[in-house]
Amino acid sequence: MGDRSVRILLLLLLILGIFLGIYEGIWEQGARKVVNPDILLPAGNEIYLEVIWDASGSMWGREYGVEKIIRSKEVLKTFTSEIPERVNLGLRIFGARRVDDLKDSFLAIPFQEEDREGILNFITNVKPLGKSPIAYSLREAKDDLKKVRGKKFILLVSDGIDNGNLPTAEVIREIKDNDIILHVVHIGDLNDRELKLKLKEMAESTGGRYFTYQDYNKVIPTLKQYE
Repeated sequence: MGDRSVRILLLLLLILGIFLGIYEGIWEQGARKVVNPDILLPAGNEIYLEVIWDASGSMWGREYGVEKIIRSKEVLKTFTSEIPERVNLGLRIFGARRVDDLKDSFLAIPFQEEDREGILNFITNVKPLGKSPIAYSLREAKDDLKKVRGKKFILLVSDGIDNGNLPTAEVIREIKDNDIILHVVHIGDLNDRELKLKLKEMAESTGGRYFTYQDYNKVIPTLKQYE
């Protein structure tokens, strides 16, 4: 074989090696996408708690001489500071961005971006504004929690006034069917027996508990029993 033929053969082998290297890199990238298509967090004994915070206009109302939004911020700051570090915490807020939007509900702090100090700062700056799509927010939280693996909880901090159109009973069934436990902290009129019973029934039907501003300090011990 002449020198020219040898050079051509070596060049072909070099090109083939480059091509195979590129192909292998593409395959590896594709494999990673197949293994982890939805960025699911690992299974195991992880605990996930998504807090749904009512920042709707009704939270400017006063109960016992104090604005409900102030009471709810106290509750959230306590949770954020005292909930065990191993609990993955997410924060969803409704009613804080637009006046008449019945879908004004957004995940302010996702589980993967959890920052306790950031959550505390975020809470401080939120001001009540719009509607109260409670049922809609519960359904959105349920969808958020479907993406993770572990023990799953929702904590609704609200005065219980819902301006949305979704039937709450239907959403509660969806939460229960997805093995999610709902706890409620009622920041509102405790003399409204009908509303109180409704919120209590919502929580208890999923295996959760109903709390008020007077006993919200019992929520953390309740969560610790699942550790």
